Amino acid sequence: MTVLPGEEQAKAPEAKDRSFAAALFRGWSKRRLLALCGIGVLLAFLLYYPVGAWRVHAIDDDPGFAAGETVTGQSKAVAIAARLIRREVDQHGWTPNKPFFLPVSILVDMPNFQKGITAMVGRFAIEMDQQIGRSGASADADLERAAGLLQYPPNVWMIDPAAPWARTLSTEKQYRNAARSFEAYNQRLAAGQAAFDRRPEVLREVLVRFAKELEATAGRLDAPIGAASGWFSRAAGEAYYGGKGRAYAALLLLGSLGEDDAELLTARGLTDAWRAMLASLAAAATPRPWLVLDGAADSTFVPNHLTAQGYHLLRATARLNELAEALR
Repeated sequence: MTVLPGEEQAKAPEAKDRSFAAALFRGWSKRRLLALCGIGVLLAFLLYYPVGAWRVHAIDDDPGFAAGETVTGQSKAVAIAARLIRREVDQHGWTPNKPFFLPVSILVDMPNFQKGITAMVGRFAIEMDQQIGRSGASADADLERAAGLLQYPPNVWMIDPAAPWARTLSTEKQYRNAARSFEAYNQRLAAGQAAFDRRPEVLREVLVRFAKELEATAGRLDAPIGAASGWFSRAAGEAYYGGKGRAYAALLLLGSLGEDDAELLTARGLTDAWRAMLASLAAAATPRPWLVLDGAADSTFVPNHLTAQGYHLLRATARLNELAEALR
């Protein structure tokens, strides 16, 4: 078909307009796609930390947590110590050693609660090694190992930034080995191949050491209480949940130790006093405020949760010392 010169000139501007519009649309689409991708990445990043941390966060302060079935002759206190370690490390996941690029690194309450638990279990392991589990002057190899492993820093991850190519023993690995050592000791105890000293003077020394540990825990509350920062502070949350973890572990360990030494407590008429001591520990271990507040002592509207916890810790300390004096 023959195109007249006039028609060619009329169509040329139209084609030029269409090509310009198509190029403009293509450019706008690319910019829009990049913008949407950027927004998507930003939203994913903003949700990654809070959602990931929320999924992991667990403050397991169940006072009914028990050692479960134990074989005749085994120690319930040793069994609960092993179970506490395994629960926090394997069931809930150990959080105090997680690096910054994992969501749990933003948590405050759970890591301090877990550190408080293992610190008190470590105190118990030392008492088992130095007092209850000794046969004369000889230390028990499994208890000695458990006591040493539980002194391992709680914040060692699988890679040490200071020596990335060196072999690193993670906190989880060391604490699992401590739990295995507790379990090995209990198996030998049931077989009559390990010692468990039930003398009143030995129990007395253990109670005195626990009382000192709880008193030191209450002392750690002094600085954030003195700051009285008001509605919320990170230091208050760290101190509160660290104390809560220690009180919770002491509640379970001493409750089980009371079952191990039930005959001694009954013979000395100390069963009711023992229960009162456990009640004070429960009062320090079980409250879980939605937000740890650090108000002034004379505040009408803003409570100070650290003060309340400190009172119950010191009340438990006093009752432990009373029990120790009664066992003298």
